[in-house]
Amino acid sequence: MPVLHIQTNIAIGNTETLLKDASAMVAKALGKPENYVMVQLSGDHSMSFAGTTEPLAYVELKSLGLSESQTQSLSSTICTWIQSNLDIQTSRIYIEFSAPSCSMFGWNGGTF
Repeated sequence: MPVLHIQTNIAIGNTETLLKDASAMVAKALGKPENYVMVQLSGDHSMSFAGTTEPLAYVELKSLGLSESQTQSLSSTICTWIQSNLDIQTSRIYIEFSAPSCSMFGWNGGTF
């Protein structure tokens, strides 16, 4: 059930391709089936970082079973993807990782 949400202050074009690419990236990075991955891209938000409105991103990655030992590698993978695809410098990206318990994440009328 990985969920990746990218919020940015830039306008995002070609969203269908970016959504597909981001979904594949998350599935590969986590070693999970892509048919459970959800991706949301939210662009053109009023946001600032370090006192400027230069391009930036706030990212949330939620995944059942996510461990702290994975976050360094995931941060590198996600930041590199964002820099390559959205032209946002990695120093202007924050990522929040979370690992909800299975009973706290619903799907298909039940929980995991």
